[in-house]
Amino acid sequence: MKRLVLAIGLSACASAEPSGVPVDASVPGRVDAAMSHTDAAPTPDAAPILGACSTAVTCQSAMSLGTVSGDSGAATLSADGYQAAWFRVRVTEDYSDVPGLALRVAAKLTMPAAGGFDTFVYVNQGSDTVECSSTLGTVTAMGNMKEVKAEWGEGFVPNAADDSRDVTIEVRPMTGTSCSPSQTWHLDLEGNWL
Repeated sequence: MKRLVLAIGLSACASAEPSGVPVDASVPGRVDAAMSHTDAAPTPDAAPILGACSTAVTCQSAMSLGTVSGDSGAATLSADGYQAAWFRVRVTEDYSDVPGLALRVAAKLTMPAAGGFDTFVYVNQGSDTVECSSTLGTVTAMGNMKEVKAEWGEGFVPNAADDSRDVTIEVRPMTGTSCSPSQTWHLDLEGNWL
């Protein structure tokens, strides 16, 4: 099993170690397990967050982290940062046999000791278009970790449609958060979580 960690730059606020693998956002890695989480409907692309937490990136200009399968394997993509951030990942449907399988993606955010961040997963379940307002998933929080587990598409009976989607993930500082390069968050995205 391999794990691909992408090196990214997001207005000098997000980065990751490449683990000796050339940086290529279109090549997913493979691992076992998966994590995810989603919260109540936020207001994406609302008034910009001021100060050290701000970013010019929006939902529409989200940085692509690559592709994961939503129903096969368990690929993981990662990012680190200390400010607000938006990411996009392509979640593909790769299994089309009986029984049908829902597509799954998980976003696990580990916050710095100073805390103060939230994460949201946006998916358009009805069509393969970028979603910036409708969140999806189940939220779990424990200590300095929050996760959203989202799933969509067919059930036990295959629906004969391609349920692949571009999924948007937001990392948002909470009110009163003081962002600092010495206090980073870590985001893991996993397809086909168990």
